Amino acid sequence: MHKNNQAIGFLRLCLIVAVLLHHSVLAYCVFGHFDHHAYLLSSAPIIDRQRWGGFDLLVRWNDTYFMALMFFISGVFVLPSLHRKGPRRYLKDRLLRLGLPFAVCVSIVMPVAYYPSILEAGARVSFFSFWQGYFGRFHWPGGPAWFIWFLFVLDALCVLTVRLAPSLPSYLAARVPDGLNRRPVVAVCGVLGAALVAYVPFVLLFGAERWLSWGPFSIQGSRIGLYGFFFGLGCAAGAAGSQHTLFQPNGALARHWAGALCLGMGAFGWFIALPAPFEKIRPVLFVFCSVLFCLALMGVCLRFVSTVSARVNTLTGDAYGVYLIHYAFVTWAQFALLPASWGAIPKAACVASITLCSSFLVTHIIRFFPGVQRLV
Repeated sequence: MHKNNQAIGFLRLCLIVAVLLHHSVLAYCVFGHFDHHAYLLSSAPIIDRQRWGGFDLLVRWNDTYFMALMFFISGVFVLPSLHRKGPRRYLKDRLLRLGLPFAVCVSIVMPVAYYPSILEAGARVSFFSFWQGYFGRFHWPGGPAWFIWFLFVLDALCVLTVRLAPSLPSYLAARVPDGLNRRPVVAVCGVLGAALVAYVPFVLLFGAERWLSWGPFSIQGSRIGLYGFFFGLGCAAGAAGSQHTLFQPNGALARHWAGALCLGMGAFGWFIALPAPFEKIRPVLFVFCSVLFCLALMGVCLRFVSTVSARVNTLTGDAYGVYLIHYAFVTWAQFALLPASWGAIPKAACVASITLCSSFLVTHIIRFFPGVQRLV
């Protein structure tokens, strides 16, 4: 694997760990609420009485960038892979790698993950009865698996676009990566403007927090366009391949990571402390945070990660499986610790440690089974 692919792979691993940490601390956020009559309307499956305000800040920071960056990274390798495999084989592979794990995740892993929530609500329901009602009476929540189905939709839209405009990949490869690399300031301004166009209409239509759901297919309505934009940006940026100068340690992303990070932190400071009279500019600040943090974190890895150890490379290979199964370990660990009086920080650290070790261990074991490694 090319060293810069290793840097991007390492960033993907860090993002999966960030997702795991994000879910581990949700039970201990001050803003958390648990509805004993409609537990699926709670802010998280498990809510503990012990809270810490610092976790609120961590969750809000993660929320500004980490899913957008996951869509961007997913897009970077799409066009080279599509060119290499062809549309039919590419879609078949994506259906196998995304569709089948999604079906297993929402039918088996998510019922296991949500069962402790109904126990916290005080219901006396056996797991088998809960599982039977999970797909109807309990509305079949898909949890973190929403990322997988929406990524497949974006992949399919990309294939359709290339079929309708076969010359588009060559056009993008000849212009976009070079443009981003040679004129980074102009490029970032253009990206910010386009991201605003992709985000603001959906915020006005759905509001900032509303989730849209149809069975296991759910997504935050305000971010449909924004996530699609980041995926498309990743496709365009990676059109010439990950060996392009843009993804080198001396490329624009790596050179300007510190500036992007400083601007992003400034935008985030305004975002969390915005006075009420200026509430209407919150979507603008959110987009600034998303774009700048994505560019900064990508740049950090490209600048400082040249190679990774064999052990880290193995963990990188396990990252997708960890994303699929980690939620069950999170919720059961949080539920088991509800009676403890350790405080929010020790509890969250314990949950994160249990989830991290268990998820990677189980994923590493199941990948030895024939056919599983190809999927996860």
